[in-house]
Amino acid sequence: MKFCHSKLSLFFFLTISIFYSNKGCCYGFVQSKQTPFLSFPTNQEQSLRLKGIYYRPPESRQVWHYQVPQSRPWKTTKEEEGKKHLDKDLKVLPVLNVIPRPKNTNERLRDLYNQGRLMRLSSLDTTEFESTWGLVPDVSHRPSILTLAIMTNNAYTSLNDTDSKYWYPLSPPWNVNSSFGWSDDGIRGHVFGNEDDSLLVITFKGTSAGLFTGGETGDRDKQNDNTLFSCCCARVSRMWQPVCDCYVGNTYQCESHCLEKALLEQELYYDHALEIFKEVSDRYPQSTIWLTGHSLGGALSAMVGATFGVPTVTFESPGDQLPSSRLHLPRAPGAAHMPIWHFGHTADPIFVGVCTGPWSTCWYGGFALETRCHTGKVCTWDTVNEHGWSVDIRSHRIGDVIDRILNQPDEFPSMPDCQPESEECVDCQLWDYYDERDPLQSYYYQQRQQL
Repeated sequence: MKFCHSKLSLFFFLTISIFYSNKGCCYGFVQSKQTPFLSFPTNQEQSLRLKGIYYRPPESRQVWHYQVPQSRPWKTTKEEEGKKHLDKDLKVLPVLNVIPRPKNTNERLRDLYNQGRLMRLSSLDTTEFESTWGLVPDVSHRPSILTLAIMTNNAYTSLNDTDSKYWYPLSPPWNVNSSFGWSDDGIRGHVFGNEDDSLLVITFKGTSAGLFTGGETGDRDKQNDNTLFSCCCARVSRMWQPVCDCYVGNTYQCESHCLEKALLEQELYYDHALEIFKEVSDRYPQSTIWLTGHSLGGALSAMVGATFGVPTVTFESPGDQLPSSRLHLPRAPGAAHMPIWHFGHTADPIFVGVCTGPWSTCWYGGFALETRCHTGKVCTWDTVNEHGWSVDIRSHRIGDVIDRILNQPDEFPSMPDCQPESEECVDCQLWDYYDERDPLQSYYYQQRQQL
């Protein structure tokens, strides 16, 4: 739902917010209510800058934070704007919309965190949803999507390496210790915000894989990819070292209870992304927060977004529907209402789920990215049929989305239509799953093994 007049939309938002004020609309980890007042009108572009970097190393439970100094004034003169050395701020367009959010998720996960346990929802948990009014990105607004794509790209690159060909300028360079968060493993979140921090965007770093980005491959990045997005323990062939032992022999049979247990007992990047979101929402309890990311970072953003009902835009994410189901993440009634949008194109084999099986490019790189179904809505550019692109793993780079699509308005004049994932989309059709706790299923598969 969009409101063209900013004054009308602000009045309408305040009226609705009063009605919902007793329902606890905020999605941070704090107990206070989120303020119904906005410091800016809706349907007005907001300028964003990098405000801080959060890093969760794999070997520590502590989240590290670096606050980026703001050396340039937010308001500049016309003469200053014309200077080439002064980069422009990134801009996004927020619009007002209804957002379904799970109730009481914050309290349950906070209790687990305070007990030193993983912030995981159990299959026994029941989740109720409530509808609240909030700001979401205008996914039909090309500059906003371009801004979010640039943010995800720069999450891969060290701030000291602003001369890198992979860096898209945001604003003047910052002096940041190059050792901060730029190891091969671990989750890093860049936080962008407007002038008064009422609107924040967290972008999670994706897979540090030379196969996709030109950099080194992090072992834990690969392990997380294979754990989350494989059909059964990354059991692609006998030549692979699987991430768990839930498969049955050399067949396409998998014990589902074993698989679920292995996933729930293992500490994943999803857990680290939750901790980063917790730290940011604790620091800015009254702010509107959006999430974004590319590839693995996009899937993590979508899963954190589903956990709390946070607006999320991803780029070229592998299918997140299967890992979200295995992690028992809340799912609002009807995918069309989830504030999650997945952008990608048909020449990317990971996004469309065809980089699978022995001898595929992903197989050579050691990745079992076998899922293709997404949560929320899917926004797809048909680059193969309409623009003559070939399916190529190199098209998975976020730079291709930025340079070859979003920055080419003549060739791609319109934004893709965002639609819920097709009901016909099914992951892992070759696999048979059974539960050893079910005597009939267990007996059936034992008999099949003896044949």
